[in-house]
Amino acid sequence: MEKQYHAVAIVPAYNEQDIIRQTIESLMVQTYQFDYVLVVANNCTDSTVSIVESLLEKYENEKLCMVVMEKNPGLKAGALNYGLSLVDSNIDFVFTMDGDTIVHEDIVRAGLEKFRREPTTGGICSAYRTMPLKETATRWQRFLWRAQNIEFSLANAWRVENFDSARVLPGVATMFRMAALQCVKQYHQQQGLGDNIVWVPGCQVEDYLLTVQLKDLGWGTKSSHDMVSWSDVPLKLNGPGGLWRQRRRWYSGTIDVLRERKLKKNSRYELFTISLLMVNLCMRWLLVASYIALVIIGRPIELIPIFLLLPVVAIVMQLYRLKKFGDQLDRWQYLFTATLVVNELYAAYREILYAYSIWLSYRRPKRSW
Repeated sequence: MEKQYHAVAIVPAYNEQDIIRQTIESLMVQTYQFDYVLVVANNCTDSTVSIVESLLEKYENEKLCMVVMEKNPGLKAGALNYGLSLVDSNIDFVFTMDGDTIVHEDIVRAGLEKFRREPTTGGICSAYRTMPLKETATRWQRFLWRAQNIEFSLANAWRVENFDSARVLPGVATMFRMAALQCVKQYHQQQGLGDNIVWVPGCQVEDYLLTVQLKDLGWGTKSSHDMVSWSDVPLKLNGPGGLWRQRRRWYSGTIDVLRERKLKKNSRYELFTISLLMVNLCMRWLLVASYIALVIIGRPIELIPIFLLLPVVAIVMQLYRLKKFGDQLDRWQYLFTATLVVNELYAAYREILYAYSIWLSYRRPKRSW
């Protein structure tokens, strides 16, 4: 690498006692070392703070730091903004990641090499992989994990196929050019939001909002398959930490941002894709209703051979993308993809949740996380 860059990591951590040690250790063994790693303990009520304190004693070279926020109304965005306000002025790049994430040892080097080649890129996100399952996982938990692992493997394929622009720079693991974050901060100052605001407090999807704002300000947003991270996924449908609540926040928060932005340039594509999702959902129900009606009236269902080619082509394409970009695959995931049934049921579940999230965004715009 031609130039010695200065980079720091900011890790907002809320009650991550089960994994925060592995998270920090994955940052401390990078082949391209951070100037320092800053953990922002965010409203923690578990042992997260004491675990990080024990690691502070282990890493005595001041490469690891921690600040504790006991009453942070800004939640994750507030923790990120506070952490960024403490970063030295000589820093070139800022790496942000969730406290329940582990990163590959070359993630910093891979990110910096891509930034060096692309001077107008403001942020680069990693390929997102699911954390390996524990041996104690139940059959239901394994089923949910496999469905999400397929989803994120195919999402990684999409990121590679659409490398020119990342739809969102997720909070899981993203590296930012400091100059780009400073541009967003100045923009928010002009808007009267405050002096140290990059991630907007109160936004359900602060990472998506930041992404489109970077695009608005002329910065590129990219993804890198060479940057790899692993993170936990929900292993239950309902309740705190469940899949329903996670996706409800993601989807309804995205709708909030789109409603605020209306038809601005860098969010039109998102409106288009959501419209397609809703059309797809309506077509699913129409197809099911048609089959039920045919059965009720006793009409035979005719199969047109040419139309059978479409699902076959879809299966082959999905299997190819899964094989090329997937991680931790087993025979069940290939079976889910080859038969289409499980993947389509999971897709229908997410489409229904998106429809509910649209309704929620309009009816409860001031909702909490």
